[in-house]
Amino acid sequence: MPYRTAFLDLTYPDESARPCALQFRIAFTEAPERFGIIQLRHVNPDHQSPLNSSIVRDHVLNRILDVYLRGVALNAIRLVVEDGETLALFAIEVDIHDYITRGNPYDATHVTTGRGRFSERVAIRTDSVIAGRARVHTAHAKPVPVPKEKAAALR
Repeated sequence: MPYRTAFLDLTYPDESARPCALQFRIAFTEAPERFGIIQLRHVNPDHQSPLNSSIVRDHVLNRILDVYLRGVALNAIRLVVEDGETLALFAIEVDIHDYITRGNPYDATHVTTGRGRFSERVAIRTDSVIAGRARVHTAHAKPVPVPKEKAAALR
């Protein structure tokens, strides 16, 4: 049986820095591959929804990762947003500049780009990205339907 926390209330600022609130919980999928699923539930239509605002979604996501899932590998975490009848999964991407600034491990290769210029190609291993050790974002993520096994963990 998958594990689910109770829904908790969370306050957050909207894009205009006005106070808002939503509910969230964390659920685990069943074995063989266990994922932690962060479920954000938009409950007040007067408050800005994380489904429609990447700024809100990223603010809330980073707070939850830092407080509740610190130390968990980011590749084992998924984000699901619920707004009314809509249930959507969002891909989570690491903020590469913040990741490097915080001293996390990465490989850098200098690449000649022409006319005596060089650029640096940075590579990170997905298993070395840990929740709470770098900011993440969902700004480029498109909402997709939640797969059956992840939706089952939320029921």
